[in-house]
Amino acid sequence: MRLLPFSKIFRLWAAALGMGLLAGCAHYRLGSAGQLPFQSIYIAVVYNQSLAAQVAEPATRELRQTFLQEGNLQEANQADADVTLEVVLSDYQRVAASAQVGNSLNAQSYALTLTAKCKLVDNRNGNVYFKDRPVSVTEEAFVQGGVDFNESEYQSIAKLARDLAVKIKDTVVTTW
Repeated sequence: MRLLPFSKIFRLWAAALGMGLLAGCAHYRLGSAGQLPFQSIYIAVVYNQSLAAQVAEPATRELRQTFLQEGNLQEANQADADVTLEVVLSDYQRVAASAQVGNSLNAQSYALTLTAKCKLVDNRNGNVYFKDRPVSVTEEAFVQGGVDFNESEYQSIAKLARDLAVKIKDTVVTTW
């Protein structure tokens, strides 16, 4: 019995590994796992009932951008969309997360929490997929090195809007 040279064994092993990897990826699909019962969505302008100033516009913009990147849903006008998504910003909290060294009365950072209530309605038959579903995100705003808190909070609002949009999108496209 003759032994195979090492280079042939290595090539056979590499070919088998490559075929195994390709077979494993054959059923991969980009996007959400389940089949959604709708293909188009209308995203209403976000309504702000919270105490966060000027957050409705960035929240609406980020929400629409996030759904455009989803790929499984098409954004449509309200008359043509299968479903309508309504988002109400219901709460905004600012809590001191850490104090300045040497002065416990001055905060060095704040935990900012933005909460929304979401409603998804089927425009074709009026069925409500979910209503008043809470979605919440938290971001930390730092006040140090001469940074004004208003500037820090303003920058954090943009991140809160992005994170909230991703969580809402995940809520809509995940099979419930």
